[in-house]
Amino acid sequence: MTGKYEIVYWAENEAEAVVILAMFEQYGIPAKKMRESYGAMNNLSFGMLGEIAIAVEKERIPEAESLLLSMEDEIAEREMNDEEDETQDSD
Repeated sequence: MTGKYEIVYWAENEAEAVVILAMFEQYGIPAKKMRESYGAMNNLSFGMLGEIAIAVEKERIPEAESLLLSMEDEIAEREMNDEEDETQDSD
């Protein structure tokens, strides 16, 4: 089933976009990469005009958002653990 695509994530650069697209692909969620037309036309790959929109089929948005939240939670947990490790090392 192919439906209308809606943006669920803005990647800061191409590398981040590739990771997000791969995650969605791994879970069977069809996704597309879209660029701001000015940024793509002028080969910008950073900053506001270099951001890359990741869109999924409208019907799959809840699933995609759930994956993104899980990913963000995992990153936050790793950062907290790293900070704790650094604090223990300095003692």
